[in-house]
Amino acid sequence: MNCEVQHIDKNIRYRILIINGEHYILDMERSFLSIIFPFLFWMFPSTVFKVEDLNIVEQLKEPKREKVDSSWLTFLGGLAYVLGILLTPLMDYFNIPSSILVNTIMLVFVLILVALLYLSISSNRKRKLNNIVKLEELQKNLLRIRPSYIKQIFKVLVVYTWFLGLSLLGFVAYIQTGNIMVLIIGSGLFFILLLVSRNTVEEGHTTVRFKDYEKVI
Repeated sequence: MNCEVQHIDKNIRYRILIINGEHYILDMERSFLSIIFPFLFWMFPSTVFKVEDLNIVEQLKEPKREKVDSSWLTFLGGLAYVLGILLTPLMDYFNIPSSILVNTIMLVFVLILVALLYLSISSNRKRKLNNIVKLEELQKNLLRIRPSYIKQIFKVLVVYTWFLGLSLLGFVAYIQTGNIMVLIIGSGLFFILLLVSRNTVEEGHTTVRFKDYEKVI
């Protein structure tokens, strides 16, 4: 089934899906596994919430904007790479002598803080939407979302691999060296990695299929 995807105004957590003239809201952060592994959006059904009130839909819609040719996530990755090169001569100043065990514990602690920060921001986005409409009071459906084009799969794969690789490289380097700057940069890249899932459901047109297709049509 053809589907038009629209962004929600100032809230990157959700998408508006228009299918056969009916409006649904997709929660991109309903499953934490889909945040960590964005390809799950294409592999397993997602929960959507049907919105009957068109006034609510109009309140949620994001104003039309021109699409940017390049992904801002790719830009951030390139910027981090350049900053890493510029900071290389100064890296020795950030070395803190400590054992591998202490560095590992510190890394786990920082990752927990990053996850809590992300979940806190996500919770704020949910509260913002609840001020307009409470999703749990709406009719639920399950549907499977397809990539809108082959290039999208390649783009998500490249961006995801890029940030995952840089994050892991930073974490391994920190455990071995105890360099606090490496830990900060790696944690920042990991936070950006959690945002990659947004690219799996982009604004535009794509294909979806309801899990209970016969009931829906």
